[in-house]
Amino acid sequence: MVAPVMRALGPPDMKMHTMSMPHLMFYAPNLTNADIGAVPDLSVHSSLLYPFIDKQGNAEQSYMIQLIGETEKAKIVADEKTLLNDLCTYRDVLCLPQEQKHVH
Repeated sequence: MVAPVMRALGPPDMKMHTMSMPHLMFYAPNLTNADIGAVPDLSVHSSLLYPFIDKQGNAEQSYMIQLIGETEKAKIVADEKTLLNDLCTYRDVLCLPQEQKHVH
C-alpha cells in the first residue's frame, strides 16, 4: 500500500477519490482504537499522523493503519513520476488532484 496513488472511498464525504496516501496496514483482528490509544477524527488531518484502526473490533477486516510521513510520501511520488503521468494520461480519474501533485 505504499503506492504513489490510490483510488478509494474516503473522507470527508465517503465518496470515491483519487489521492496520494501511502500507508502501511497491519492485520489487527478485534483490535480497537482504545486498545492502541488512538483517537482518529477523519475530519482533522493531524489525527491521521498516528496509527488508527479501520473497522474496529472486526475479526476478519480490522487493520491498524499507519500513514507514511510527508517527506517519504514526497519521495515516493517523485520516484514514481513516470507512472503517475502515464496513469493520468490513460484515465483522467487516475490523475492526482492539483494540490497533491508533487510531480514537476
